[in-house]
Amino acid sequence: ARRNYEVISTYEAGISLLGSEVKAIREGKMTLRDGYVRPLNGGRSCTLFNVHIGKNPSSGEFFQHEERRPRPLLLNKDESMKLNKAVERQGVTVVPLKAYFNSKNVVKIQIGLCRGKNQQDKRNTIRDREAKKDTERMIKNFRAS
Repeated sequence: ARRNYEVISTYEAGISLLGSEVKAIREGKMTLRDGYVRPLNGGRSCTLFNVHIGKNPSSGEFFQHEERRPRPLLLNKDESMKLNKAVERQGVTVVPLKAYFNSKNVVKIQIGLCRGKNQQDKRNTIRDREAKKDTERMIKNFRAS
């Protein structure tokens, strides 16, 4: 997501999941690539759309989940309202950046309030990254000799 978007701010959100989804995430079967977050109910809640969580092979067919179902995010009401206002006024989007298990072994999603990059911004980012690599390489070679 950081390649196509400029991240303005980040939030940590819980996610409401089924048991088979948690098992599948532990096995690494979650894809955030096409996901997005949309504020619903006038900004009172946020929902994660288009995130793929693969099926868990150890569960029976009855206990399986739908792979791309909308999943409610667990955010404070104030945070949801902030995201809703930003999306409506500034024309930005909310994108999932990272999924992880916290210290209490609970699945968390890091979401970012993002503005889309145009082609020139992407080129500038690549140029800056290359310049940083070159300087680090030169410093490393200077220290070695």
